Amino acid sequence: MKKSMLVLSMALVLFLCSSALAFAAINPYGKIAPADNSELNSDSGKFSDGKGPRVEENENKNLGYIIAGNYAKFSGVDFGADGAAKVKIELATPNAGGSVAFLVDDPKGTPFATVKYDPTGDWQKYQWFEAPVTGLTGAHDLYVVFIEGDINVRAVQFEAAGGGGAAAANPATGDNGVMLYVMLAAGAAAAMFLSRKTFAKQQ
Repeated sequence: MKKSMLVLSMALVLFLCSSALAFAAINPYGKIAPADNSELNSDSGKFSDGKGPRVEENENKNLGYIIAGNYAKFSGVDFGADGAAKVKIELATPNAGGSVAFLVDDPKGTPFATVKYDPTGDWQKYQWFEAPVTGLTGAHDLYVVFIEGDINVRAVQFEAAGGGGAAAANPATGDNGVMLYVMLAAGAAAAMFLSRKTFAKQQ
C-alpha cells in the first residue's frame, strides 16, 4: 500500500510536469527574443562553443557574432490553427544588405519565407524587416538561417493570419496563459512535497 501510494504520487508529479512543458510552447505572435533559442549553430557546428553566434551581454540582449550559414533554432513554436501571415525580424548591421531564411523542422529544408534587409548604419541601430507567409500552421521547430551573416538580431515576430500581432490573452486569466504555467508548476511542487511527507510518516 505504501509503495503504491508513492508510485501514484510520483506519477501525478510527472504528469503535471509534462503538462506544464506541453503548454509552454513559444508564442510567435509576441516577440521571440534571441535568448529563447534552444540551439545556436556555430561555424564549427557545435552549440555554445564560443566560435559562433551567441546572445550578447548588453542592453539589447541581441544575437551577435553571426556568420553566413549560422542558424538559431526555437523549439515548439505554435502557430495555431489559423497560422501566420507575416514574419518580421528586428536586426542591425553597418555592412551590406542580405537575407534571412525561415524554415520549420529542418534547417536544410525549403524556406517558407525569406526576409531581405538593408544596412541600418550601426551594429546597435535596429530596424524591422518583413516578408509574407502562407500555409504555416500548428507547432514546429523554427529555424532562422542567416544566409549572409554580419548582422545583430534583437527579435523575431510573426503576424497572425487575419491581422494582429500580439498574443491573445487567456480568457480565464487575462495574462496570455502565463498563470496556467505557474499553476501547473505549483501543483507539481505541492504534489512532490505531499508525497514525500506522506512517505516519511509511513516509515
